[in-house]
Amino acid sequence: MAISYKYLFAVPSLLVVLASLSVNSEIVRHTFEVNYLTGQPDGVWTKNILGINGKFPGPTIEGRVGDFAEITLINRIHDGQNVSIHWHGLHQRGTPFEDGPSQITQCPLKHGSTQVYRFQLTIPGTYWYHSHVNSQYSEGLWGSIIVRRPRETWQNLYDEEILVTLTDWYHTSAKENEEWFMRPESLGAPPYPFSVLMNGVGRYPCDKAKLQSRLCDVEAQKRPVFNLQANKRCRLRLVSTSGWVAFNFTVEGHRLQPIEVDGIDLAVKQPVRGVRESGLDQAVFIGAGQRYSFILIPDKGKNKTGSEFLIRANLRKEYLFTKPGNINAFPNALITEVTGVIRYGKKDSVAQNAVATQTNPKLVNPSFESFDHLKKYEPAQPWSNLKFLEEMNLKPFDGVPAPSAYQRNVVVRITFQNDLKGLRRGSFNGKPFRLPNGKPLLGKFVDGDTIPGYSLPVTIPYGSVVQVVINNPMAGPHPIHLHGHHFWVVGKGSKGDGSYNPRRHTLNLGGHRRDTAMVKEKSYLVIRFFADNPGVWKFHCHIDWHNLTGMGMVFIEAPELAACIRVPKEAKKVCADHNVTIGDHGNNLAQSRWTQMICRKALPRNPTNRLRYVGRA
Repeated sequence: MAISYKYLFAVPSLLVVLASLSVNSEIVRHTFEVNYLTGQPDGVWTKNILGINGKFPGPTIEGRVGDFAEITLINRIHDGQNVSIHWHGLHQRGTPFEDGPSQITQCPLKHGSTQVYRFQLTIPGTYWYHSHVNSQYSEGLWGSIIVRRPRETWQNLYDEEILVTLTDWYHTSAKENEEWFMRPESLGAPPYPFSVLMNGVGRYPCDKAKLQSRLCDVEAQKRPVFNLQANKRCRLRLVSTSGWVAFNFTVEGHRLQPIEVDGIDLAVKQPVRGVRESGLDQAVFIGAGQRYSFILIPDKGKNKTGSEFLIRANLRKEYLFTKPGNINAFPNALITEVTGVIRYGKKDSVAQNAVATQTNPKLVNPSFESFDHLKKYEPAQPWSNLKFLEEMNLKPFDGVPAPSAYQRNVVVRITFQNDLKGLRRGSFNGKPFRLPNGKPLLGKFVDGDTIPGYSLPVTIPYGSVVQVVINNPMAGPHPIHLHGHHFWVVGKGSKGDGSYNPRRHTLNLGGHRRDTAMVKEKSYLVIRFFADNPGVWKFHCHIDWHNLTGMGMVFIEAPELAACIRVPKEAKKVCADHNVTIGDHGNNLAQSRWTQMICRKALPRNPTNRLRYVGRA
């Protein structure tokens, strides 16, 4: 262990970075009032939109590295549901009680109650937030997060930004979907999505809605339109907030230069301006929870004033399946393509000098326009004709390789099996994950209580390197997400490569890092990460229906440092509403001078207590 600590502390400490930034830190404040609203995201009227402040999607949180987020969550859900919010991709180092998963890092927030989340924005990039109670986020309780550097790594390559979100959508409520799915009669087939949305809007055939006695208005069917300058370069931030589906994504008339994945800046081999377009990617495959940033490179002569191009996302329908009696009785009504528009306006005469002086590239928000079915765009190319992004070719900008050795090897196999009641459950290694009642797992962790075996805990000591092998014998891919960390993707098989075998499969220690990676069908995924964040962290499939039935586990990280973790007053208050007490062990820090030193190295000391209310709200 001494070797691991030494190696870990040799890496530039996050605390040093935070200390240098806290002087200019500001407070990013939002109030989220959560309740149901009515609307028609795909043209079909529904009262099952779980929105924030009366809107869907939720507001985009924007901040800078070093800023402190202060999000006040008010549960106004009128039918009495609990709620919690997970900040997907944010590490919560030193603030694990802010991570959000219900009954893992916090008690859920009861109807009529308020919780204030406080945490520091420490890593620049593209993130998102969503409910972490059952399948609640499938009703729309999600939004995006953008964290910027004072000057972005590749800021000289773009002048403007756009944000594109992709998701699947249901006309039935999450409660209805769960009640139907969590019965043997579902035969393990998840609720089939009704439509797919881009930036919260899409289409559904109104004739099929009429057969279901649902109100539908063709005129209400919109798509996002981004109005850009003809001589400016654009960064496209792409976020998949889907609960099940994966997408192929393209921008007509443009190539895609990747510069960020899941909050990690990427190396760019050559300057994008003037690069030969033919060598760049035309499409990307993206699964639930994943994010990318691209520089949009117009094909020669394409970005002329007045020109328009479709942003296309096509769900991979071959990965969906249904069984007779599905809660969606019209699965063939699903329109598999959702689109937006890039429209180039007149040239900006000062644009060529803007890049050199601009400190904050402009985020261009879309307008929403009705479909013009008479307007003709270039037909979509066959997927086989397009050059797709090869994830394993990506390199992090910082060039930090994965550790060559590891202290813990965890092997999981994706499985499905019927429980004693005949319910089809997803799991790792044939053991479905279960949440505890009463005290959440992180509360048990800091209080020294036993973590129940049915939560599938894997204990890892602080400073260790952990390798996780995920073998997927199933016919569909699975997006795997780890809370509290980025990990190196050191091995990723192609479709049909079989389970990982070190004698047959070569690992790549110089590859990229991310927090949500796809294990392909009948193949494998190998990741490595540092155990440098004491707490309890969920590791799970981000297909919401698989997570709901048990495809997950938890890492119990650095139990020897549990006493380092302070329990916030908000966490205690929210649990007290459930008659649950946490943090009753007194947080006795001192076991030895060594332990005290490790606590200081491992965690910021009450970082949110240093808030200085100096900036924007």
